[in-house]
Amino acid sequence: MKLAAKFARQETEAARLARIARRRIPEDRADAVRRMLGGIAAGARGAFRCPECDRAFALPMHRGRHVKSRHATPSVA
Repeated sequence: MKLAAKFARQETEAARLARIARRRIPEDRADAVRRMLGGIAAGARGAFRCPECDRAFALPMHRGRHVKSRHATPSVA
């Protein structure tokens, strides 16, 4: 593909902004998600602490991954 053809296919700034606007979550839906998740989405950083090393995590899945990888006992085969 020629370089001129590549640049001719690029989207305009208006098209890019329209594409981004289509992906954004409406504010009322974002508020509903924040209420559903409680303090997690509201910015309560460090709400979940590791019971072993007291390291703080923003999401429970991050804490679970940490516990499995750092504090799990190695399996003996």
